[in-house]
Parts: sequence; structure tokens; C-alpha cells
Amino acid sequence: MLTTLRARAAIAIAILALIGFVVLAAVVHTHAVLPIDIAVTRAVQAVPLPFYQWVLTNVSDLGFGLAGPLTYVAVFVLLVAIGRRRDAVLAVASVLLASGLGGAIKIAIGRTRPTAAYVHVMRVLGDKSFPSGHVIHYTVLFGFAFYILRQARPRSLWRDAVLVALALLVALVGPSRVYRGEHWPTDVLGGYLLAGLWLTGTILLSRALAPRQRLPQTLHRDVDADEDAQRVEAEGLRSQRNAQSHV
Repeated sequence: MLTTLRARAAIAIAILALIGFVVLAAVVHTHAVLPIDIAVTRAVQAVPLPFYQWVLTNVSDLGFGLAGPLTYVAVFVLLVAIGRRRDAVLAVASVLLASGLGGAIKIAIGRTRPTAAYVHVMRVLGDKSFPSGHVIHYTVLFGFAFYILRQARPRSLWRDAVLVALALLVALVGPSRVYRGEHWPTDVLGGYLLAGLWLTGTILLSRALAPRQRLPQTLHRDVDADEDAQRVEAEGLRSQRNAQSHV
């Protein structure tokens, strides 16, 4: 019963996320600049804390240039190292496909990026804005690595430290894109919605492809022994009943 309720809740959340993404895409397609985007971006950029500024300035760096492919390699090596080769391949394939889909949607929506007329822009980028490619990249790649590592390894200092790092990368990349003035908040929200759906599908595919666990050999022997004992007992009872019927 509990499993059924959880499955239904997950399906409902996925449907709502899909509807939310489609509605958001339609809105930004017709309204390139939204007042709420300007207000939120200015609020995010106005925080005067040096460490806050340093983190949000630099956390996006893993999505630029050669750093992007290096994140694929790093996650691939991590998953291979913990014995999950199939998932290592799946992780890289999934993020490449998700990024391709995000790029195609960017072209279809055609939303322009933030400009200095509205907010501070650290770096002028030439491609379109919705949804955020960085958010898709980080959420699918690092989110999937988080799931596999948490599932495959027992708690330890190194495992928990890596999980925290992966979670922080996913959580902070969105605010970073806004702080740098390279995406509107609705671009980031769209990226999280799309990537969350894609990540869910990737996890379900990973579980479907996982080999079924076989019973240990000793357990097989125990089961066979129990079946033999039950068979002997049944034959004994049958013999007694036959003997009684003859009497």
C-alpha cells in the first residue's frame, strides 16, 4: 500500500513538473523579460558578503570550456571505481542527451539572455537563455552520481563528503547562473524542472537495467535441503496412511 502511494505521488509530481515546464516555456517565449526575473536577479546580486560572492561567481566554472568534459570523465571514473560500469556509461550518455535536448529547446524558445540594461552581467554569452544548460548539466550528471554513490556504498567519511559536494554543486549552480547575470531565474527554474524529469527517467532506466540479485549458493543449498526434508516427510505420511488403509 505504501509503495503504491509513493508511486502515485511520484507520478503526480512528475506530471506537475512537466506541466510547469511547458507553461514556463510558453510564458518566456512570448515575454523575454519578466519583472519578477529582474527583481529576483537584483536581489541575488545585491548580497554584499565576500564568500557568498566568491562561491556564486566560481561554482559555474565546471560548465565552461574543457571543464565540462572533465566533469564527465570525473563522474565516469568515480562510478567505475565503485563497480558501477554500466551506470558510468549511462551517466555520460544521459547528460549528453539531456544537454542536447536543452540546446534544442533553447533554439525553439529563442529567449535572449539578460543584458546590462537590467542587471549586472559578468560574461556576455551568445546563445539563447531558456532553459539553463548549466543547470541541466549539473543536475543530471552530479544528481545521478549522487544517487548511485548513495545507493552503492555504505556510510563513510569519503562517501559522505563526496555526496555533500555533489549536492552543493546541484543546489548552487542555479543561483550562480543568476548571480553572474547569465540567466534569468525562470531560465534556472526551467532547467531544474527539465533536468529533474530527465534525472528521474535516468534513475528508473538504471534500476531496470540492473541485474537481478541471485540468492547466495549457501542459501540455495539450505532451500534445497528444506525442500528435500519436506518431501521425505510427505512421503512418510503418505506411507502411513496407505498402511492404515490396508489394515
